Amino acid sequence: MNFDLSPEQKLLKDRITAFCENECAAELKTMLENEDVFPSGLYKKIADNGFFGIPFPVKYGGADGNMVDVMMVTEQMSFYRHDMALIYMVPVVFAGMFLLANGTEEQKATFLPRIIAGELKYAFAMTEPEAGSDPRGMTTYAAKSGDDYTISGTKYWTTGASVADYIIMVTLTSQEKDQARGMTVFVVPSSSEHLEITPIPKLAGNAYPSCQVVLDRVVVPAENIVGGAEAFNTGLSQLRKTADIERLCIAASCIGTASAILKDCVAFAKSRIQSGKPIIQFQAISHDLADMATNIEAMRWMTYHAAWLRSEKRECFKEISMAKLFCSEILNTIVKKGMQIFGGRGYSMEYPMQRYLRESFLSFYAGGTSEIQKNLITRYL
Repeated sequence: MNFDLSPEQKLLKDRITAFCENECAAELKTMLENEDVFPSGLYKKIADNGFFGIPFPVKYGGADGNMVDVMMVTEQMSFYRHDMALIYMVPVVFAGMFLLANGTEEQKATFLPRIIAGELKYAFAMTEPEAGSDPRGMTTYAAKSGDDYTISGTKYWTTGASVADYIIMVTLTSQEKDQARGMTVFVVPSSSEHLEITPIPKLAGNAYPSCQVVLDRVVVPAENIVGGAEAFNTGLSQLRKTADIERLCIAASCIGTASAILKDCVAFAKSRIQSGKPIIQFQAISHDLADMATNIEAMRWMTYHAAWLRSEKRECFKEISMAKLFCSEILNTIVKKGMQIFGGRGYSMEYPMQRYLRESFLSFYAGGTSEIQKNLITRYL
């Protein structure tokens, strides 16, 4: 097997690293100091540098890249700032790649070029207060009303809704007992009447707010059904086409965050003097660092192998769930080791470990909990 990056991928990796190091310093500092303000400048820079367009066909303004390319960008952005990876993932995965897989040609031609250019912001609304890992428990309903539909219900944890132009909304459209046969996805303008958006204060990541979205008979034209009229009641099958991409991106973001933790821990262990010598010279500390580095390498191999399989259009649902499960669990093990290495300083807001600790918990839930991943993996055993 050949694990070498192509010349184009090596160039992309260099580009994203240079972008994060040289062009984002001011925006990243703002995100650190003022975590409840969306970094519009950073969003535009990501678009202007072509990163939103990586996985999309050239005819829409994209670069015709693959999942390995998306993983590299997600990992590197998460290394510099977890929020930045989310800002990248939502328009690319939850909006663009979902529309690419499921939209009509007219919808793709209308929306994708503007997503790639950073002209439109999107959010994706599926989770509800009583429906998380299993979308079949949702109650948000779209009822036919003449040539339109009226949507009523409440969505929860809709990341980016308060700054989005459109919300991709998963709804029920059938009264059948088996709700899996009666889901339809709409593109809903966030400026619609009778639509209320409220940010939810979070443990971390408030620069890109997650929101509660309440719809009270919001009117949406039938032409806003993702995939057109023929896609009516096919929402669950549409969701399955891109659910694995979210899991891959979460795994890649875990690698980036874990790598940042290791870098900070090594630097701290070399500079922190205890009993007359740097603490990296204590075997317990050095072994912890070795464990962290080894686990990060395992995270990377699992994730990139799964991404490569998907790029090759091979069966890889199990491998993707394994990567997401392993990376989220290991990230949280690594961050706890990092807190121990930093000692009391890890508990201080002056050091980054407390932020890593807060950010890392999201990986347990995003893309499906560890328990959900285990259920999925077991089906393939």
